[in-house]
Formats: sequence, structure tokens, C-alpha cells
Amino acid sequence: MKNILLLCIISFIVGAIISFFIGRKTIDVKTKTEYIKQEPVEGSADVKQLTPFKEEIPTNPVLPVKFDTVYLVAQIDTAAIIADYIVKRYYDITAFDNSQYGTLKLLPTLQYNKLSDLSWEFTPIQVKTTVYKEPALTPFISSSYSTIGYFGIGGGMFYNNYGLEYQYQKSILNNNNQSGHIFSFKYKF
Repeated sequence: MKNILLLCIISFIVGAIISFFIGRKTIDVKTKTEYIKQEPVEGSADVKQLTPFKEEIPTNPVLPVKFDTVYLVAQIDTAAIIADYIVKRYYDITAFDNSQYGTLKLLPTLQYNKLSDLSWEFTPIQVKTTVYKEPALTPFISSSYSTIGYFGIGGGMFYNNYGLEYQYQKSILNNNNQSGHIFSFKYKF
């Protein structure tokens, strides 16, 4: 009786150690990527000393025209041209907006047919990749006692949610030395 109990304890310890090392070697690596918006960065370019590198005079300019009933009469309204010349125009241009780099907005201002201000706003995106390990095989050990006088010891492995178990059972009440083996299938919810 003492030899069988000692054998059960030794096999339990050896099974636990082997299961531990097998479980440590079978690990799935998973990655998780997050895109985190950062604080916007703003700035302005000094365009006071800016000179154009190329100028073109169109061959067929588009002039303001007024349609009459029969004849096409082109009237040039000098006051309207001057008023249009003085107007300050603000533009909002999105150069790019994606999840890899972020958002770049250009905010040019035009007046007197020239660029008077060029501001920009850049909102970068930080890519955060997290790598974590998840065990694919999870070892476990088990023991049991039955009301009909059987003591059992065993262990097994879970692969994700499915598990297999082996258990050795021995009668401890009667001196008839009956023993048995149990193989079982398990599922984790």
C-alpha cells in the first residue's frame, strides 16, 4: 500500500514538472495595434520674402462679362476688379488624413494676388503595437476521491478550450488491490 501511494505521488510530481515545461514551450504570440492621436502641432511660414519662381500670363484670359439680350457686350467693371484684388481669402486644404501618419492641414491666405500667409496644422498619429503571449497548451493536474473507496491522481492538457485527461484510480478501502484508468475529454466555457 505504501509503495503504491509513493508511486502515485512520484508520478504526480513528475507529471506536473513535465506538464509545466511543455506548457511553457507552447505559447502563441498575438499582436494588437492601436492608433493614438497626438496633440496637434501648429506653425506658420514666413512668406513676406517669398517670390514666385514662375509667372504666366494667359493667352485667353477669363474676363467678367455681362450678357445682353442680343449682343454680347464685354464691360469691364474696374471697381469690381479692384474690390476683388483687395479681398483677403482664407483657404483650408487637407493635404493628407490617414491612420499611418495623421492629418496635415494647410491654411493659406491670399490677398493682392499673392500669398500673404501660410499656416499649417499637423496632428500626428502614434502607432502602438503590443505583443503579448498566450499559452496554446495549458497543463493541469487532478486528483479525485470516490465514495465507493477509490482515490485517483492524474493530469492532462488543454489546447485552447479542449482538454484531454488521464487519471489512475486505486481502491483504498478493501485489500483487493483493484485499480483502473480513466481517460476523459474536457471543454472550457
